[in-house]
Amino acid sequence: MKRLKMIIHITEENKNLYDVETIKQILNVSKSKVQRELKKQQTEIIKYKNLFLYTETTLFELLEIIIIEKNRKVNDRLE
Repeated sequence: MKRLKMIIHITEENKNLYDVETIKQILNVSKSKVQRELKKQQTEIIKYKNLFLYTETTLFELLEIIIIEKNRKVNDRLE
C-alpha cells in the first residue's frame, strides 16, 4: 500500500492551501496532468517560500474534472 505524503498549509483565516505535489497525490494523476488542468482554470495562486499554493476550491474543481474524465473513459469502454 502506497503512503501519501500530504502537505497542507493553513492560513490565519483557517483556509487550506495545497501545493502541486499534494494535489497530484490526492488526485492520483501525473504532475503534468495537474499542471495542465491548473493552467486551464482561473485559479488563485499564492506564492509562499518558493511554492505555488492553491486553494481548497481549486482542488475540488480539479477533482470534479478528473472524476468526470475517468467516468467518461469507463463508459466508453462499456459501450
